[in-house]
Amino acid sequence: MEERKTFFSSLEPKSALVVGIVGGVLVLCTVGFFVMLGLSLTNRAVESKTKNNNTPLTADDGTNNTVTPSSVVTKADRPKVELFVMSYCPYGLQMEKAYLPAWELLKNKADIDVKFVNYAMHGKKEIDENTRQYCIGKDFSDKIIPYLKCFVGEDNFTKCLSAVGLTDSKLATCVNGTDKQYQLTEKFNDQTTWLSGRYPVYEVYNDLNKEYGVQGSPTLVINGQEVSAGRTPEAVKQAICAAFNNPPTECTQTLSNSAYSAGFGLTASDNAANAECGG
Repeated sequence: MEERKTFFSSLEPKSALVVGIVGGVLVLCTVGFFVMLGLSLTNRAVESKTKNNNTPLTADDGTNNTVTPSSVVTKADRPKVELFVMSYCPYGLQMEKAYLPAWELLKNKADIDVKFVNYAMHGKKEIDENTRQYCIGKDFSDKIIPYLKCFVGEDNFTKCLSAVGLTDSKLATCVNGTDKQYQLTEKFNDQTTWLSGRYPVYEVYNDLNKEYGVQGSPTLVINGQEVSAGRTPEAVKQAICAAFNNPPTECTQTLSNSAYSAGFGLTASDNAANAECGG
């Protein structure tokens, strides 16, 4: 019986060589194509996961308010400086400890304030403390800095109120009126109003939260623009001073360049990371 010949054995040597080379190139190209396709799909999956993980937690109707903090500050003759926090957020407290010395230094040269993120992550006590601080700032503005300096060092609002000569009864009219105006307790008790069904809303500064795209605590806004600043008194001072058309002499004073730990207490820390609550 005649032996069956393979395709290559039926070819002339030179033709077989050419066919082999062409076949090898085609195989390499095919392998390369599938490798590149796999890498492309992997990169897209990673990008999609990153976007999903960084999706901001918002309280609006779906409008994307994502804001990239800037190190470049819009200038003004009298800068407007707003720090948005949750009163029991450890990282908000950390930033407040850096913010307060700069606020105290520049309080007569700029309009500086603490405001609140439009949802709470630390229960009813946070809603109550937000409102307490809001009313101190509104009705007893000369006492808000000393009160906060006490509060960030120790979670004891009764002691801190006493230290600045206030009581809950002195704040009652404002606290009760604010609670009623913004339906704070009512919405806390109605979980259908909560953000994502998880966090009670706190809408005292809701319009500003939406305007600035505030996502979490802390968020520093200077002259209407979210700004990136280190969590040391000197870094915050420099961010504010950069917003003056003509910086005052107070800006030549050097503040501490050390960070504090997150949470309550005045312990120094080497960690000035930009962690936040929410976001």
